[in-house]
Amino acid sequence: MPDATVGDRLDAFAHPDLTTFCRLDDLGLVVTGQRLDPDRAVLACRVLAPDHWCRRCGCEGTPRDTVTRRLAHEPHGWRPTTLLVTIRRYRCAGCGHVWRQDTSPHGRTAG
Repeated sequence: MPDATVGDRLDAFAHPDLTTFCRLDDLGLVVTGQRLDPDRAVLACRVLAPDHWCRRCGCEGTPRDTVTRRLAHEPHGWRPTTLLVTIRRYRCAGCGHVWRQDTSPHGRTAG
């Protein structure tokens, strides 16, 4: 029997997607986990777009490690929401330059 809550009908429900619900896809993030503390909601996220090309010499970099940033987000319900964003750090194979993954909502701009 087909699932009556998911389908092509206009009144059908989609599968739950916390990334879209919290509008983090507009920021280039995806939710990887959640935790509800008594006083806040915490969403673990990562940056979707890869950023593995060196800004200095153009060579490809390799992932080196990650850093985590704690950011405030709009509240959902009565709880404040905190984002724990994991950002990759890369190292250039050519020149040794180290950089963090681009976290701007729409990537880097030319200029």
